[in-house]
Amino acid sequence: MLQNDAVRTLQYDSEIRVAQTTNEAEPRVYDAQISITAQPRPTSEAPRIPLPISTVAGSRTFIPLAGYDCLADLPSVHIEQTFELNDSLTAVSSENRYVVRSPLGDAIFAASESSTGRNRMIWGAARPFQMHLLDKTHQEALVFRKKLAVGAICCQPKNLEIWIPPGNVLGRVVQSPTFTQPEFYIEDGNTHQPVFCVEGPANSGFCCYCLPKECYFKIHSGGDLRASIDHKWLASKSQYTTNIYFSDARLTAKERALILGSAFLLEYMYFQKRF
Repeated sequence: MLQNDAVRTLQYDSEIRVAQTTNEAEPRVYDAQISITAQPRPTSEAPRIPLPISTVAGSRTFIPLAGYDCLADLPSVHIEQTFELNDSLTAVSSENRYVVRSPLGDAIFAASESSTGRNRMIWGAARPFQMHLLDKTHQEALVFRKKLAVGAICCQPKNLEIWIPPGNVLGRVVQSPTFTQPEFYIEDGNTHQPVFCVEGPANSGFCCYCLPKECYFKIHSGGDLRASIDHKWLASKSQYTTNIYFSDARLTAKERALILGSAFLLEYMYFQKRF
């Protein structure tokens, strides 16, 4: 269950609604190694709820084995941030909210940050947080977990963990200490071996503040381009969006989920407002 300071309901999309309630007995952001759990848990007696999806041929439903299975076969996904009135009225930003959409514009996930007001005020975009991704059936599909990492010239490597219910690490995105361009490695959660390398614009320096608002990251393995991430201005909605393009159609749903996690880490590192 997601936590917040007060009971509130956020309307991300006509298809997705995220309800949050207070739970003071359960910490919001965890600093120690723990198992993250979520309800409902898929079991042999209670499998995941059938998920409605839209395709070019029409609408259909399927029962995913894992929450990220709806990413399979998608050529791209687009991450849109939703803004709240609190951000313009107070000095402390609220917890970020996002909608992950398919190329057809359908909402795939509603992403909801869980962090403390103190961390948002003190650490800004470097703050620790958990990002909960819920699908159309209100089931938790993925959890992104980022620890506190600060440093004006990225002297402290940033990383993000991708979890799946009921508490398994799917993989990690780890920053590489390079000086010529931003570079990250996406590691498998079981083998801890790198499966992808994420490279930012060349000659952009080692500083987290040097990238322009519109830039491009390429994701490759074995010398082959597998996917790409860009951050662009969307004139039709008057906002920036983070876009993921899956160049390799053979990418598995798990690999696409790991790439989605890397896009959220880049969003906080390079495109969030600084303190």
